[in-house]
Amino acid sequence: MNKKLLITAVLTSAFLMACSKPNPIHEAMESMGDTYKSLKQAETVADKQQLIAQLEEHVLFAKQQKVKAEDQANYDEGMEKLLGEIQAIKLALSQGNIENIKPQLKALHDIEEEYHELLGVEEH
Repeated sequence: MNKKLLITAVLTSAFLMACSKPNPIHEAMESMGDTYKSLKQAETVADKQQLIAQLEEHVLFAKQQKVKAEDQANYDEGMEKLLGEIQAIKLALSQGNIENIKPQLKALHDIEEEYHELLGVEEH
C-alpha cells in the first residue's frame, strides 16, 4: 500500500511540475499583450517610444521560439508582420507623431487576432 501511495505522490508531483513549467512563448505573448495595452494608454512620445522598444524586444524573443513544425511558417510570418508594424510605429514616434500611430496600433491587434485564429491559439 505504501508503495502505491509513494508512486502516486511522485507521479502527481511530476505532473504538477510539468504543468507549472514556464512556457517561453506563452510568457512572451503575455508580455507582448501587457506592453501593447500600456502602449495604447501611454500619453507621451517618450513613454510610447520606451514601450514600443519593449514590445519589439518581446516580439524578437518570441520570434526565436519554435512551434509545431506545421505551424512554424505561419508563426514566423506573423512575427514578421508584427515587426513591420513596430518599425512603422517607431518611425512615426521618431517624428513626434502620436496620433498617426493609431492605424498601426490597430494593425498590431488585427495581426494578433488573425494569427491566433490561424494557429488555433485559445484566449485565456
